[in-house]
Amino acid sequence: MRTLHYYPNNDSMVATYVTTICDSMGSECFNDKTSDAADALKRISDYHYDILHLHGCWRNSLYRVVREAQKKNIRIIVTPHGQLEPWVMNENYWKEKLPKKLLYQKRIVSSAYVVIIQGKMEEECVKRLHWNKRMAIVPNSLITNAITSRQMVGQIYNVYREVLDSNPLERMTDNTQHTLLQLIKVGITGDSRWLKESIITINDEEQWRMLLCYARQEQIEDIIKKGMRVVNLETPNIDLSKTSYFVPNDYQPSKSIESVIGMQFASENERLIATFRHIRKLLLRRKFTVMHLIELDKELRQHDCDEEALCEELSSRGLYQTAARTMQLMAEMSGLDEGFMPMRPINDRITRKIKKQITNHLKL
Repeated sequence: MRTLHYYPNNDSMVATYVTTICDSMGSECFNDKTSDAADALKRISDYHYDILHLHGCWRNSLYRVVREAQKKNIRIIVTPHGQLEPWVMNENYWKEKLPKKLLYQKRIVSSAYVVIIQGKMEEECVKRLHWNKRMAIVPNSLITNAITSRQMVGQIYNVYREVLDSNPLERMTDNTQHTLLQLIKVGITGDSRWLKESIITINDEEQWRMLLCYARQEQIEDIIKKGMRVVNLETPNIDLSKTSYFVPNDYQPSKSIESVIGMQFASENERLIATFRHIRKLLLRRKFTVMHLIELDKELRQHDCDEEALCEELSSRGLYQTAARTMQLMAEMSGLDEGFMPMRPINDRITRKIKKQITNHLKL
């Protein structure tokens, strides 16, 4: 984990706060700091940072620094240090604060993974702005005896960890994503012989963590763990039982297709028709996830259907293209083989749009 702190050069209290974090965090997180915009831009260009931690608000250079960080998928955290409280915002409001708010400050706070605030009063002020619902309270040990510096830094590290555990697919390498697909397929089939190539080993513990976080957040842990057992894949000892993470504001845990449509059907064809009808509803609500693809993949592998009659019925109900696009998505995201598909897959612009929606399911 590597973090760059960008702070104002005219506030000694904030500078001491940043130094305390950098000196006390320990080896689990490498911290750099700078108060110079040009230096911040150069560091972002030259090094790989996981987090850009912004301290304070209203500096014109913030926009340029954040823009460059976002180009490199660096995650943003904001600690306002009281500068979003009304008595600060109202100072020179019309000539300074309002233009800066409209140009960049509101956008920066809204796009941050989390806003770290230092007390209840500041929390209420930030809440009233409605700029970002994701907040973490970490008291400042420099201004209160209620917390030690060690405790403060420990809590800040936990926030960093929470940020990096969020939307884990975005942080996976191509190799890790490929291993994920392999484990999904083996977890579904229970047989490594279905793989076209040997399982790709992950050597980086952080990448293992991202894969396991993804499985947990997408509710496919059982499939991934089964895949690991089948291929005898050893994993680092990573305890996610107390892990927390940030999710989009409209996020809701997915419900299985079966829990919604039920189990009582006269035939497999009827079951699949009900399944694709429900999938269309999920697509319209932007609630279709990889968990649903895996559930349908297992259904198609384990049960036979009358393919010709199914295709005719789907066509008459306007569900054929939804089903065919779902076949393509399963081929790419769960490893479904064409021999189990009741129709030829469709890979068009709409299919790619749906895949992007599934991929960005946890994106903030």
